[in-house]
Amino acid sequence: MDGPPELRLVRLDRDTAETALLRKAVLGHRLLPGQRGHGRTPVATLPLADADPARTPFAIVADRRPVADADGARTACAGFGVLDRAVHTRDLVPDPAHAVLLRAFYVAPDWQGKGVGRASCSAPLLDRLASEVAPGASELVLCVDEANDRAARVYGAAGFSFTGRRLFTEPDDIQLVMTRPLATGGGS
Repeated sequence: MDGPPELRLVRLDRDTAETALLRKAVLGHRLLPGQRGHGRTPVATLPLADADPARTPFAIVADRRPVADADGARTACAGFGVLDRAVHTRDLVPDPAHAVLLRAFYVAPDWQGKGVGRASCSAPLLDRLASEVAPGASELVLCVDEANDRAARVYGAAGFSFTGRRLFTEPDDIQLVMTRPLATGGGS
């Protein structure tokens, strides 16, 4: 296969048969041993998103057709992420009211190295979803572990740039802030 597969982002906050199948599929995802220090799986992050009305969880699906069964969901579910409309801290961006935060984003191990990460967090795919959940947003923001060079390269290839801001979340955990304008963004 040349290039990444055809992808779509499916909101997991909807009550549909496909959403139920995809929620089960993402809850079965595990990170590779070397990646466990860089992120958390949906087992930890999906309940937090469900409990917060400002967060919209989504699955990355590598199939243009809706999944119809558990096997299809496990096969096509290529990753997961959460869009958070409540970017409260000015430590991330100067204008949080017009930003949407991409958090808990990852690509499942079977799909890594196939262009899924870059394609799913690039315009127009992620931008359409971000504009749907945060109509006034004009900027996407994310934090990447300073030691996670691979993820930083993927985000850079998707149009994100380092802002120069660094967050110290734990003594040995430094997060670098990256942003990019929303291609379909609103703002005022």
